[in-house]
Amino acid sequence: MILLDTNVLSELMRPAAEPRVIAWLNAAEAGQLYLSTISVAEICFGLDLLPPGRRRQGLEERFEAFLQAAFAHRLLPFDQAAARCYGPLMGNRRRAGCPMAAPDGQIAAIAASRAMALATRNSRDFQSIGLALIDPWS
Repeated sequence: MILLDTNVLSELMRPAAEPRVIAWLNAAEAGQLYLSTISVAEICFGLDLLPPGRRRQGLEERFEAFLQAAFAHRLLPFDQAAARCYGPLMGNRRRAGCPMAAPDGQIAAIAASRAMALATRNSRDFQSIGLALIDPWS
């Protein structure tokens, strides 16, 4: 199972997504790909920052349609198991002098609590935490 980081989701929402990401996605078994509610929150926040208008409305509609069509039953919450992974994960990173942003830590904890790999463009943000990392851009 593979959890998609927010940057992968963001790339898929672009009108002309990176061909390597599309090729990677097409080669993956769809039932093995998941999103987190944290990534949904990050995308919603980004959309909310856009000025009102047709562009924002169009992106919001595309995002909702994409979620419903592709990930309606593969959306993972930040639950108790993830919360219990989050504390040590964040503490270890801070003690190592490599603090992690809270949303990244939550996404990593969701993946770690379910023994999932993480697909991300920002592999260095998730190094040394014991997750299998996949870079769809490479």
